[in-house]
Amino acid sequence: MSSVRFADAQIAAEAARRLDWDSAVPPHAVRVSVAHGRITLSGELEREQQRTAMLEDVRRLFGVSGVTDLTVIKAH
Repeated sequence: MSSVRFADAQIAAEAARRLDWDSAVPPHAVRVSVAHGRITLSGELEREQQRTAMLEDVRRLFGVSGVTDLTVIKAH
């Protein structure tokens, strides 16, 4: 049985698209990179709820082997 694997560029594009569509995640606040199916997210968010929404958006994408969250919450 063969497994289907999406290219890292495809995963990154879909993750970015989902983040762009999510009104809970500020536009352009999160950078997405993908290596070997593992997503790395970086950037600054304003609230923990934004981080939760961001992670929900990308965790279940097809082809994702894991997520590394390097985002930080800005101090107010």
